[in-house]
Amino acid sequence: MATVTSSQPLSFELLSGFTTEYCIEKIIASAAQSEFQTQTPQGLLIVGCGSQPNLQENWLRNIINQWKIRTALNQCDGLPGFYTCTEGSSLSKVIRKCRSTGSLLPVQKLLMTDAQPVDDSNDRSRLFIITRFDCISRNESDQFLASQCIDFLLGNSSLLVVTLPSHPTTLGLHPALASRLCAGFLLPIPTHTSFIQKRLQKSSASTASHESKIRISHKKLQQKIDRKTTDVIKKIIRNVAKHFGILPDDITGGSQRRCHVRPRGFAMYCVREMTNLSSHEIGRNFGGRDHSTVLHSLKVTMKILQQDQNALADLHEITSTLQNTKRC
Repeated sequence: MATVTSSQPLSFELLSGFTTEYCIEKIIASAAQSEFQTQTPQGLLIVGCGSQPNLQENWLRNIINQWKIRTALNQCDGLPGFYTCTEGSSLSKVIRKCRSTGSLLPVQKLLMTDAQPVDDSNDRSRLFIITRFDCISRNESDQFLASQCIDFLLGNSSLLVVTLPSHPTTLGLHPALASRLCAGFLLPIPTHTSFIQKRLQKSSASTASHESKIRISHKKLQQKIDRKTTDVIKKIIRNVAKHFGILPDDITGGSQRRCHVRPRGFAMYCVREMTNLSSHEIGRNFGGRDHSTVLHSLKVTMKILQQDQNALADLHEITSTLQNTKRC
């Protein structure tokens, strides 16, 4: 006799976790590859359906936590991807402006406040959250524009998350808008609070742990870069001093003798060309000199190089010995 096994449906915790993780990873990958793609990358839509605002808020907070963790880990600078939240009622007011102007620019201004434009070439991922999307005006033209807004936001490497009190088809929305919302990942938010509160507590602890790891990792990376830059500066100073027959201390010291000033200018010039240091930072590595002193020295050195072929030959010889030094 065949054995009958019953399969339990996935809990909302698992379903929401898998869906959110999948969408975020896809958006990150899409953003990273966008500059190499021949066609416009497409975003993803998640629709959370639930009638209790506090549960929706907790669910969204959990998504934001996951977003901050995953996008920050993907960035060299440890900064999370851009995200913004707005209400459906606010979007509805802006949509009316779109109807009068014939452009979706007002929507872009609302959602991209203090951030890059949606078509910016920067590869940072974007998360847009719109709560109570059903608060869009019942005007047929407005709902049609709302559908266009969704397409506009999903026309890039973006994740769009919207909340509704119930399933899109039960809210009396225009069929085109309801259909567009149904095309996303539909997640029915449960009416009980236990799992969401537990998930939020777990996510908050995980966020704190990940943010701590990100800060430590970024600090270690910065320290490694600083050490590498310091090694490059020391190598430049040693080679310049050797070329001119003086000591490295003569370059970093306070001597104003011509036989020390010119080599110092050459060393500063090489440091500027071979690193990304500012004039302030260069000055600190040359005996704590003021940035204006560094700028003056660089200006004089460049003038000498333009007028003196022997000086240009000296610079060429110095840079030849430094050719294995990579730019920091």
